[in-house]
Amino acid sequence: MSSPNPRQHRNFCKRLHVGTFYGLSSAVKSRTKATGEQKPTKMVRLMPGKRAKQPKLKKKAGVFDVAREAGVSVATVSRAFNLPDIVSEDVRRRVLATAQNLGYAANPAAKALRSRKTHIVGAAIPTLDYAIFAKMINHFQDSFAQHGYMTIVATTGFEHANVFEKVKTLVDRGAEALLLVGAIEDPALVSYLKRPHIPVVTTYSYLPDEIVPCIGFDNYAATESAMEYLADLGHRNFAMIAGSPKGSDRQRARIAAYKDFVGSRNLHGAANIIIRNFTIRDGTEAIRAILDKYPETTAVVCNTDVMAFGALSESRRLGIRVPQDISIVGFDDAEYAAQLEPPLTTIAVPAEEMGRLAAEMLHSSLSNGEPPRFVRLDSHLIVRKSACPPRALKQLRLAAAV
Repeated sequence: MSSPNPRQHRNFCKRLHVGTFYGLSSAVKSRTKATGEQKPTKMVRLMPGKRAKQPKLKKKAGVFDVAREAGVSVATVSRAFNLPDIVSEDVRRRVLATAQNLGYAANPAAKALRSRKTHIVGAAIPTLDYAIFAKMINHFQDSFAQHGYMTIVATTGFEHANVFEKVKTLVDRGAEALLLVGAIEDPALVSYLKRPHIPVVTTYSYLPDEIVPCIGFDNYAATESAMEYLADLGHRNFAMIAGSPKGSDRQRARIAAYKDFVGSRNLHGAANIIIRNFTIRDGTEAIRAILDKYPETTAVVCNTDVMAFGALSESRRLGIRVPQDISIVGFDDAEYAAQLEPPLTTIAVPAEEMGRLAAEMLHSSLSNGEPPRFVRLDSHLIVRKSACPPRALKQLRLAAAV
């Protein structure tokens, strides 16, 4: 018997397969019609080398889709869910109706925003490069984390104009409460925060006349205590290394305290103020400027420990002994202050306590509706070894003792 032609064999198998497939399909249809059973799912015959077309999944609607369909901005959509009291009623209704039509309200995140329970809090601070702010934020977020909240941190620099934009961004991200730093001086931000939609506290400055509750200390009194200490040691010729007073009520208060103290005691150096940025390098440049312009200076008050670090290091490099030739006092009591050579005399600020209390009060406000309150904390002078009586006075005292 001769073997079959390969092409004839393939065609035969193909006809057999097709006939069997359609035969089974017809049998199933006949049985369904006779018995009244549910009609089975339609079967699709696949041709060799082809795949069945899969139905396209409908793309899930997002906030951009809602904004486009409703004819508003993405920020307005966020506010309609998160802060309905600051959105007009007609806009809010239009956004919610659009979101419902698109299925956006089914998104768990959107539901969280609508209920204003995102378990997110925000903090807007000048910088994270400066350890004292980082220490406060660490305690703030650790305290909130115990209650299941996440903290979003935004840095603003030292410009008022930046703060408002960062605050709005934090709120748009779902922040239920806010921590800020210093006085609120931007009129637009003042107006924004007057609306009773979100609890806010400010830190680092005790300002009893602020519209927003604050947890801080008296920067004027803190600088005054350092000046008092140096004057009691016998210093009469002063200079100050300060940050820019623009955008910082803390720097303005410290500069004012310095000027007022020097003027009220008939001391020298009320105008001897070098303005620099908050870096070690700026501290080194500032002390060189003081030694060049005001060589009679015996005591330098630095408005941050970072500046004092630079001033102290550069003095030693130039052969100026600290404190024998010049006394240097810092501000903040940073972790490294006690490790400098000599250890730095400085003002200790309650960074940890500010962060912890801010978290406790804001959480209480979110949980119980209890409004934050004004709290004045204490700063205090830490006396170490970077300040002593001026050399001329010590020589006079030694001569008198003999």
